[in-house]
Amino acid sequence: MPCFEFNPSLATRQDDGRCVHCRKFLTLECPYIGHFVSEEYE
Repeated sequence: MPCFEFNPSLATRQDDGRCVHCRKFLTLECPYIGHFVSEEYE
């Protein structure tokens, strides 16, 4: 996602640019939280 912000508490080698390593992943700061929540219920 263009909004990806790496979580600095993780090791640099884990920065693959994916949401799972974004500091906003599954938080209210994530502009796509609705997308992730809806996937969980499908």
